[in-house]
Amino acid sequence: MPNKFIALTLTLSATLACSDASAEESPQQLTVANFSSINKLQLEHLWKNYKFRLFGHSTHYQLISQDGQQVLRADSDKAASSLIRPLSVNLEQHPILNWRWQATNLPAGANDNSKKGDDHSARLYVIFNHPETGLLNWLKNTSGLTETHALNYIWANQAAINTQLANPYSDRSIMIPVNSGPAQLGQWQSISRNVYADYQHAFGHKPPPVTAIAIMTDSDNTAAKLTTFYGDIYFSQQPAK
Repeated sequence: MPNKFIALTLTLSATLACSDASAEESPQQLTVANFSSINKLQLEHLWKNYKFRLFGHSTHYQLISQDGQQVLRADSDKAASSLIRPLSVNLEQHPILNWRWQATNLPAGANDNSKKGDDHSARLYVIFNHPETGLLNWLKNTSGLTETHALNYIWANQAAINTQLANPYSDRSIMIPVNSGPAQLGQWQSISRNVYADYQHAFGHKPPPVTAIAIMTDSDNTAAKLTTFYGDIYFSQQPAK
């Protein structure tokens, strides 16, 4: 899809400005998403669903019970939209991002390295402050588009795990496969990433503050039907055991 997660609108900026930008913090852990315990109203308050195309379809995100535990379900049918939560994270204090996800299928015909095939079953964006791409400065021109400075952890279609891929639309956003291909489909995957180290490797200097986290399941380019599940997300001082 055009400008995937590197495009945001003025409406989104205004909406996020009114959101709760704090997270539950302790010396050891900073909570990003407690999908296992929040209700629908809390989900809608903390996370905003942003649609990337004016006339396109939105990915449907909802809390569901799976095997006795509440998780977030994402259904994309030729759709592309993202759940975004603004928050402030100091990576020197909490450098490790931990989460769980489960993809049930991959978008047929998708390609990790091309605009035409830029669909993924599961994505988790870490968005950073930048003079030109701050949370409230994402609108920069008359079309409402600007680039977003981010690391994008993905369930890749073909790319090797732990490589760093240039985003097809912007050199300010780097994609990092943490799962790849069909081998682990249908199985819950627990991921821990040192975001501080990943950022230094990708951009060559220490990271600025984190300003938002986003979840995305998209299939608008390939016209696929995708279902993905997301568990709780949090930052920590040490990797999860």
